[in-house]
Amino acid sequence: MELERGLLLHLKTYKLQYFKNEINKKGRILIKNKGRLFLIILLFILLISSSNSAAAGQQRFNLYNFLDTGAEYLIEYKLQNMSLEEKVGQLFQVGFHGRTVNKEIKDLIKNNYVGGVIYFARNLESLKQSASLSNELQNLALNSGSTLPLFVAVDQEGGMVNRVKGATHFPGSMSLGAAGDIELSRRAAAATALELKRIGINFNLAPVLDVNNNAENPVIGVRSFGGDPKLVADMGAAYINGLQSQNVAAAAKHFPGHGDTAVDSHFKLPIIDHSRKRLEKIELYPFKKAAAAGVDAIMTSHIYFPAIEAEPGIPATLSKSVLTGLLRRDLNFEGLIISDCLEMEAVASSFGTAEGAVRSIEAGSDIILISHSYHKQKQAFRKVVKAVKSGSISEKRVNESLRRIIKLKIKRINLAALNQPLSAPFNFKKHSKLAQEIAESAVTLIKNDGIFPIDNLEAKKLTVINFELNQQPAAAKNPDSSALFIAQLREELKAVKTITLNKNMAVTNSEKREINNSDLLIVCTDQGFKRRYQIKVAEKLAENNKVFVLALSSPYDYLLIDKSQAFMTIYDYSPANQKAAADFILNKFEAAGKLPVKID
Repeated sequence: MELERGLLLHLKTYKLQYFKNEINKKGRILIKNKGRLFLIILLFILLISSSNSAAAGQQRFNLYNFLDTGAEYLIEYKLQNMSLEEKVGQLFQVGFHGRTVNKEIKDLIKNNYVGGVIYFARNLESLKQSASLSNELQNLALNSGSTLPLFVAVDQEGGMVNRVKGATHFPGSMSLGAAGDIELSRRAAAATALELKRIGINFNLAPVLDVNNNAENPVIGVRSFGGDPKLVADMGAAYINGLQSQNVAAAAKHFPGHGDTAVDSHFKLPIIDHSRKRLEKIELYPFKKAAAAGVDAIMTSHIYFPAIEAEPGIPATLSKSVLTGLLRRDLNFEGLIISDCLEMEAVASSFGTAEGAVRSIEAGSDIILISHSYHKQKQAFRKVVKAVKSGSISEKRVNESLRRIIKLKIKRINLAALNQPLSAPFNFKKHSKLAQEIAESAVTLIKNDGIFPIDNLEAKKLTVINFELNQQPAAAKNPDSSALFIAQLREELKAVKTITLNKNMAVTNSEKREINNSDLLIVCTDQGFKRRYQIKVAEKLAENNKVFVLALSSPYDYLLIDKSQAFMTIYDYSPANQKAAADFILNKFEAAGKLPVKID
């Protein structure tokens, strides 16, 4: 310990440039400026700090080995001075309920040493609150347990999956695919990362690299960039570059590919029964490119691939053939492997969450994600510790994951930003402008039988037909509904009427008169391919009226369109996309988006 104290005194007393040069020469972490050097030294101090529950027989710090091998020595030194429980805890990424640090997450950090948390909308009320929560969680981790900082993760994909309240709501992946501009993908990701960093989030579980080539896919759909593997790969690599250029870790998902399923793995185990040759050509291609592009992490899927895994019913998350054989060996992936949530039924119903955690680590996962249940998180932690003690998981295997975890934490976590609350309100005018640019570039007019552009628009009577689905109280509080689209139209066309239908499609006499007197009916569908009554309304009305179908959330609605005179998709109902739809109708720009999926 005297040598450690002497080294710390040396760091405080002498010029930092000496250590900057030494680490640049000897270590593997290059420091570009003094600010970055400070972070390394701060993390170094944490690494050599003794925790209350550290293993017996701690190794003494060797200054000369440090100068000889740099960061690698720090990591090995830390591993030698961690208890088994501290090591296992770092392999867990957990969710919790509430917008403050509750007793459950406090216990998981202090007594189970978890290495990361994941935020959902349930945790995030405002940007200021989110930043405060991140700071409090990090300080809790740094002052207890392993003394390592947390990965703070979120699913901030844009579009349909947008967790952070107050942040810029960018159009989602399929909008970017329709825009077809790689630079827009990179810029959207970089802007997203800048906002996440401000509130202490250092790990974005994005982008989705599934190639969506199944119209009935219930869970991916417009979360994908499209149905062309090259488009998905190119857009995904640009998105990864954008996130990581701002020092936020990216996690490409859902390996080996969730795009060609008609089953949601949240509820049941999907099976993709394609040949290995077909998988190489379609599903795996974007992940190969992501690995080559240096993505920090790849998230696994709970899907059974018979062409890769010989044992029936084993999802990729629990398959050594998939994770260690395919991803590590064949794709040469050196980053983190993180599981999708092990509470999903595709794993939980057959194996259980705790047993799934053991099997996933055995298969090659570095981080285990358990998003909801405190009881299951505790149970899984105990079961993994027991598995290591019994030898079914070797401590060597745990250390392999821990090295990757610590390296990425050193690389991505900005400790200097801790305890710096939001002193000024966010000002993301540039980001909002970028979101609008993406939205306008993505608008895709698939069918137009003489409807657009609308001549003498101010004199026309327009009626918007939407459905109760978009008018529930929860949706009314959420901008994700057609309400924004209607409001945008009414800003310039005061006479726009609205008719809201329920599933029975009943209309009053006054509504019938309104329909008959309209020059154009705009029917807003929300996943009408799944809610086919919406398409039936549009097609029935088109028998005697001019009907324009605006697909708010799925281009696949077009599969059922025949009689309606015009069809346009905006891919998701983010605010920018809704405004773009209104501006198109108002003749402010021409639709230039290209359909990124095949619709036969």
